Amino acid sequence: MIQPGLSAYLNALSSLIQPIRTTDFPRPLEPMHRLLAALDHPEQAFDSIVVAGSVGKGTACLRLASALHQSGLKVGLYTGPHLHSFRERFMVDSTPITYDSFIRGVAAVQQAEQKLSDTYSTFERATALALWWFREQGVQKAVLEIGIGGRLDAVNAVANRLAVLLPIEMEHAAMLGGSLASIASHKAGIIQSNGLALSVEQVPEVATVIRAEAQAKQASLQFVPVNDLVKTALEYVGVTFSVSNSRLPVQLPGRLEVIERGSQSIVIDGAHTARSAERLRAFVDERFGNSVPIRVIAGILRDKSPSAVLSPLDDPRFRIILTTAPGHRAVPAEKLQSSANLSHASVEAIPSLESALASIASAPEAVQMVMGSLRMAAVARESLGLLSPEELAEAQATRALFEGESYMGRLSPR
Repeated sequence: MIQPGLSAYLNALSSLIQPIRTTDFPRPLEPMHRLLAALDHPEQAFDSIVVAGSVGKGTACLRLASALHQSGLKVGLYTGPHLHSFRERFMVDSTPITYDSFIRGVAAVQQAEQKLSDTYSTFERATALALWWFREQGVQKAVLEIGIGGRLDAVNAVANRLAVLLPIEMEHAAMLGGSLASIASHKAGIIQSNGLALSVEQVPEVATVIRAEAQAKQASLQFVPVNDLVKTALEYVGVTFSVSNSRLPVQLPGRLEVIERGSQSIVIDGAHTARSAERLRAFVDERFGNSVPIRVIAGILRDKSPSAVLSPLDDPRFRIILTTAPGHRAVPAEKLQSSANLSHASVEAIPSLESALASIASAPEAVQMVMGSLRMAAVARESLGLLSPEELAEAQATRALFEGESYMGRLSPR
């Protein structure tokens, strides 16, 4: 069923889309500053917490926003990527942006852009739209998730009240300098001059980079255990952590999500780095025991290391089915098979994602996993019937916009 307003919303979303190319990065923040100025600086209407890192950003952002809201504040939450609907990226007090507000926001951003000579990416436009909508909604605090890196990310055009750093590891290496130190430097770039910064505990090489950034900017920096992050962050922004705002959601859809289907347990997780795969392995070991056979369907994007992502599952109890993830950034299943470098797990390829997911029902293993990216998680959830007909219609139409010929044409060099 097509919801009223969906067609107009999809037209607005289509007009917003301009994919980024690796050659577009790094891109300075000045164009983003100009776009926000043309919108009369919506980011100045509220305090912001900016969150960067390699894994766990979405969950941390949700917990921070929920805690702030439960303290009586009106809170905006901007995250990405989305699972099923692009509107998931824009939340106020846990409610996504409506079709009408999205359409008006796109129009406002386009009107501002017409005053400028710059060309903007999807993420830059979406960030401006989020800030515009948060101001319109009268939010008091916003939690903003960095897209790629940090220092040169569009979100970093916002002067944050607090910079939060989640675990940092190798990712987006081609865009972020190719080394763990350079990646850490990009992410540490969200620390503001004379600002406040919190980081979870990091590996020594990363911690050294973060400390140097904070020292250079004369910022206050504290490293805290991940379980203390929300409590400390709230204290930093002047909100008391109490029983009422400590009962926080611990799971997002597609993140360590377990679906029970008859005699099967299906674990869906967007794990796409070595550390997130280690966390997934620990989760299934604890939940199902460390000897039960597990069948894994994995599709990985080309800016990740297949061997690093899969190595935590290199155990005889895992049967790994490699498939091709959705979208143009996917590594073909056959190439994944040749680069997985696994010694103990059994490995086979089912190139068609649809066929790979359909094989779950007839597989003998009682525990199945789908992993490798949030795109994999999204398609798995849809194939298992977890969405309403209206949600599924929007999800399928949204995916078509990001995978169709029009999108690929915009991806071509200008």
